Amino acid sequence: MPEIMHLIKIRAAQDTVYQAISTVEGIRKWWTNDAALDSRVGGVGEFGFYGHRMAIKVKVVELDPPEHVAWDAVSSTGGGFDGTTISFDLKSEDDITSLLFAHRGFTAGANNIASATTRWGFYLLSLKRYVETGKGTPNPEDTELIR
Repeated sequence: MPEIMHLIKIRAAQDTVYQAISTVEGIRKWWTNDAALDSRVGGVGEFGFYGHRMAIKVKVVELDPPEHVAWDAVSSTGGGFDGTTISFDLKSEDDITSLLFAHRGFTAGANNIASATTRWGFYLLSLKRYVETGKGTPNPEDTELIR
């Protein structure tokens, strides 16, 4: 099955990065302002984009603070993410946190993987900027992606 993977290095403490990816307050600063999330294993969340024309509903399936977060995409509109898994794995050395991101389970030959790869790259760099500088570029501020 096709998958998306990214590895980024963030100049910040691992706990800080973990909070940015595992809480609704953090997610709103780098991914999307249209976010709701129950940050417990078994909790659900919904992330909307472009006036909610695209939305992803997830279930939190794994949390191992401050090292791992995983969600199952239980449904989506406009994105084709149903049945996929999104995970974040963190590892820290000195003052640098490595984040290994994976979005797995796409249907073979699906066209949505190309768009999702670009968008995840953009949003993960937004996460890096947010954690390092305090200012990310969450949707709908990501204007260069919607032009």
